[in-house]
This record gives sequence, C-alpha cells and structure tokens, in this order.
Amino acid sequence: MQKLLLALILCLLSVGGGLQAASQPDMVAKVVSGELREAKASWWGFDPEDSTQFLQAAIRSKVPRLIVDQQASSWITGPLFLESDQEIVFEEDVELLAKAGLFRGNGDSLLTASNKKNVKLIGIGKGAVLRMRKSDYHAEPYTKAEWRHGLALRSVENVTVENLSIVSSGGDGIYLGVATRGVPCRNVTIKNVVCDDNNRQGISIISADKLLMEDCTFKNTWGTAPAAGIDFEPNGPDEQLTDCIIRRCIIENNDGNGIHFYMGEIKNSLKPISVRIEDCTVRGNKGIGLTYIPDDSMDGSLQGSCELINCRFENCEAGGIMIGEKHVDSSTLTFRETSILNCGKDEKNTSPIEVRTGEKYLEYEFVDFGGIDFGVVRVTDTFDRRPLVIKPFVQCDLYRHPLNVRGTLQLRRGDKTETVEINNAWFAREYPDVIPWIPPEKPESERFVPLEKANVDVDTKFPPVWQRYQGSYWIYAEKGTPIRFALAVRQLGGNELGTNTGVLTLPGGETRKFEVPADKAGNFDYVLENAPETGVYRLSVNVRGHAIQMLRCNQTVVLPVVPRMALISTTGTFYLHVPSGTKEFGIRVRGDQPNEAIKASVVDPSGKTVWMADNIVSAVQFDRTAQDGKIEGVWQIVLDRPSRMAFEDNKFSILGVPPLLGLNPKQLLIPRP
Repeated sequence: MQKLLLALILCLLSVGGGLQAASQPDMVAKVVSGELREAKASWWGFDPEDSTQFLQAAIRSKVPRLIVDQQASSWITGPLFLESDQEIVFEEDVELLAKAGLFRGNGDSLLTASNKKNVKLIGIGKGAVLRMRKSDYHAEPYTKAEWRHGLALRSVENVTVENLSIVSSGGDGIYLGVATRGVPCRNVTIKNVVCDDNNRQGISIISADKLLMEDCTFKNTWGTAPAAGIDFEPNGPDEQLTDCIIRRCIIENNDGNGIHFYMGEIKNSLKPISVRIEDCTVRGNKGIGLTYIPDDSMDGSLQGSCELINCRFENCEAGGIMIGEKHVDSSTLTFRETSILNCGKDEKNTSPIEVRTGEKYLEYEFVDFGGIDFGVVRVTDTFDRRPLVIKPFVQCDLYRHPLNVRGTLQLRRGDKTETVEINNAWFAREYPDVIPWIPPEKPESERFVPLEKANVDVDTKFPPVWQRYQGSYWIYAEKGTPIRFALAVRQLGGNELGTNTGVLTLPGGETRKFEVPADKAGNFDYVLENAPETGVYRLSVNVRGHAIQMLRCNQTVVLPVVPRMALISTTGTFYLHVPSGTKEFGIRVRGDQPNEAIKASVVDPSGKTVWMADNIVSAVQFDRTAQDGKIEGVWQIVLDRPSRMAFEDNKFSILGVPPLLGLNPKQLLIPRP
C-alpha cells in the first residue's frame, strides 16, 4: 500500500507544476498522506533563482507546521498565498526575497492571506527577513502603485506574526484590510516585528478587531504618501477599529507622521472605536509624531475611545501631536504621562501640540471642537513659543476656542521650567480675539410662511444677484395659484455654457425637472399654472462653474444660505429676518484668496449701520447677542465693491438664525407662528 501511495505521489510530482522538482518526494508523500504534520519547504525543492513553485506547493499541502529552512542563498519567490490552519516557521537568518522582474501587478504582495484562519508566521532565534525590491517598483517597466505589500492580511482570523523583518515593500510592510465586506481582521497578534524601508506605511490598519501589537518597530518609510509608521485609516463605514492595543513599539525616521489616525469613513459607524497605545516611542519622523483626525462634521461624529499611555514623542520635525476635526462630544481622546521633546523644528509654523479648529475644510461646516484630556505632558522645547497652539484648517481663516480641553503641561526650555494649566480660561487668555462660534441652523421648509402675502398677479423684478455654481431659491406659493419665474445664466471662463438642469421640489417631496438650454440662458421663463399644494417650493439649478440669477417672480422668493452662498460680481442689499427669542446670530463674509475682496456692512432694524468692513479677503464675522439690546426684526446686509482690491468672487454664511435672505424687504419667509 505504501509503495502504491509513493507511486501516486511521484506521478503527481511529474505533472504538478512546482511538485515536479521535489528533492524528497518520499517525505512529501508522508505529508500528503497525513503521516507527517511537520515539513520542511526544501522537501518540495529549492532553486536559487526562483523557488516560487516549491514554496507555494509546500503551503498548499496544508501541512500544519511548515519550516522554511536555511539554504545557501535566499528563497527567491514571486507572490505567495497563505492557507488556513498552518504555522510557517522561518529558520534563523532565512531571507524570503521578491524575485526581480515579478510583482508587475499593482497589488502583487509578497505574502497574502484572504479569508484565512489560524495562521502563524514565526521567525526563529534572531528572526528572518521578508524582503521586496522597492527601488525597482519606482522605475519602468513598473506602474506606480502603493499596494505591493510585504504581508497583506484581509478578513483573516486568529493570525500571529512574530520575530520577522519586513523590508522594502512596494506598499505597506503589513496591511490589515478586508477581503469580504464587513469582515475585519480579527484576533491578530504581531510581536517583535520590524517594518523597515517600506513604500507607503510601516503598517496600515484598515479594519481590525482584537489586534495586539507588541515590541515592534516601524521605521524609514518613504516613497508614497502618507509615508507613516502606523496608519489607522478605515476605507468604509462597515469597517472598524475595535480592541486594538499597541504596546512598547518604536516608530522612527518615517517620511510622514509617526502615528496617523484618519477616521472620516467610520464616523457614522455603529461600532465605536477602541484603541490603546502604551509605552511607545515616536521619534525622528519628518511629519508630526501623532495626528488624530476623526473628521467629525454636522453629518456625523466618531464614537468610542482612544488612549495613549506613557508615550514619548521626540524630534519629529512637523510637531509632536496634532488633533483636528474633533467634536467635543465625539470620541474620547485621553493622554497619560506623555513626553514631547524638541518636536516642531520650524519655530513659526510648528508647535509641540497643535489643535486645529475653525470651519471644516472646504465644506464650511461647524464643528464644536474639543473633548481632550492631556493629563500631564512633559514638554521640552528649544524655542520660546506657546507649547500648544490653535490653528485653522486648510482654506479656513477663523479660529474658535476648544471646549473641554484640559491638561497640565510641564514645560522646560533650557534651564527654565514652567507649569501651564490648559483649560477654557487658558484658551481665553492666550487667544482673546477668537471669534465666537455660533451654530448654524438647517432650516426645514415646512416651518416657514411669508411675512406678507404676495400679489401673484404681478411679477417682482429683482436686482442682479449672481450665484456661482448653483442657484438655490425657496418660493412660497398657495395651492391653486400660479408660479412664474425667469432665470438668467451667465457664462464664466472658457467652458461652454451648455444645457443646465433645474429641479423644482414640491412641498410634499415630488420633484419636477426642467432644462435651461444655452440659447435661452439670458431669459428663461418657467410657469406652473396651478400650484398643487401650499408651502415652500425649493428650486435648485446646477450651473457648474457658471453663474445664475433670478430675474423676476410672482411669488415670495428667498435665498437659502445652506451652508453658505457663493456669489460673483454682486453688489446690493439682502434682507435677513431675525425671529423674536433669538439669543445670538452672526454674519460671516469672505472674499476669495489671494486678492479678490468685498466690502460689507450691516444695518440694524432701526436703519443704523452697526458694522462695516472693507477689502475683505479672509473671513470676518459680525455677531450680535441679545445682551446687546433688541435684536429681532429685519436686518440688512449690504455688499459693495472693495475700495482698493479686485472684485469678483465672495461667499457668506448666516449663523444662529434661519439662513434665508430676501431680495425685497417685504418678501421674506418667517417661522410659522
């Protein structure tokens, strides 16, 4: 019987691809029969020029324990794919080396496990090396890519990686992601692993549940942004970062940040994050030591907790710690016994600790920033500067005070020491000119009725108010009355005007689409003979990079400023109704960088000009509280040409009250009594 089995194995070896050169077919036969539960990779064969077929055959044998044994030279291989229920042991000083000329696919990784369970990758003694050829992938004939990982784990369970060095990959040293939507990497342990000279990250943690990393080093990442040591960055809302523990790791000399969190894709997740980083050293990175960005917005806030315990940030060029886009009531962020030494090499533009507040990047949404417990932070700094600074986000000009941010900074500059208590009072004292934050309102159209009933037999002509990119209008009509309006679309730049699409949304939610053809763009008329219901009809016309204005209408029309309104070459007066009971409101105006400006003034209900600013480029804000006197009534916002700068694009926002602007003092919508 044994002779028959051996003959069968030899037959398989003759046709089985990588099995054909097996150096010990009798031992392979015992593995296949189940007689042996431990095997050496060299039993299948070894080729100093390319051992891919032998290694893959050994892995696919599914032997429970596979030893990659030491040979006279490296095990040179193409991409390898792991199996479930297998421990792969690399003998001391073994090197698994990517074969030159292979890995042409953008996602070709050295080792890949997808939807596998119970996998161990263990280096013996001083460990083993998994090495790719990053410099090759940066040149032809390779296409530029960032996914040629050293070890790619996707939707795996019960995986252990120990005592290995993963070097010079074309992507991440280790990638923890998903192969099956909604299935994270679960119960993964990574110990005593060095990720060195990788292209994109030392490790990317995309979706993980019960992750433990201990005594690892992530260093010398360079090639493709973000180039971080450790990157927590889920790609979708069904991914997660739960029960993740990072302990006694070193993150050093990376081109980007040391540890980077970006969690915008899971801010609406039902699975709160839980991450704990303990006893780690982050040093010598060109970016910031730690960046934590939940990307909280009005559409959702990250939930859960992140803790950093006894961590040290040293000589990181762009700063020690940066926290941004974090709502005060979102995920808790806690530091304990933190040290920051000589981080932030640019005295003017960097700082040991930085919180980024202000209007959210590009969207002009408002995030009530805060909710951070720094505990005790020991800061050693070579510059005489604030140890903690407030900065705005990119393309944002305003600051506001963080809320519920506290901690004790023990500051040392040379021989001088100082203790700084961080709290609301400190921010108010250090930043006295911060513009107060007033939350914007999102108006619900069914809540509003006209201030005065419109004469539907007469069309009201409006002054030229050119909205850029999109025209938005609310039109109030009673059931059975006609709705008539006329629009004009103006070409901007070299792009053709083309046909623009409009949508009229009825009070009940029904939509009616129409087109504004280019040959009628100068005066396009729309008529709805009988309004089918009473209420607000919401009109939206997408004109892309062009401009649109409403010429006339027979019903009450207002402009919804949600969340802002972009205008071009527009002057004139807008009317704003401030309801009774309002405690505070604000008007925020800005030009357009770098040198397009606007002049603006505000007139109170009595007719008195109470505020004026000229040559506005960066955003400025007028605000008024009930403590300043009676504030309900109709206010005016007057826009004019700046006295000495270019005049074209400008934007403004309305805060704290229904953001509905009238073009006529009698045509206003007010909250329903």
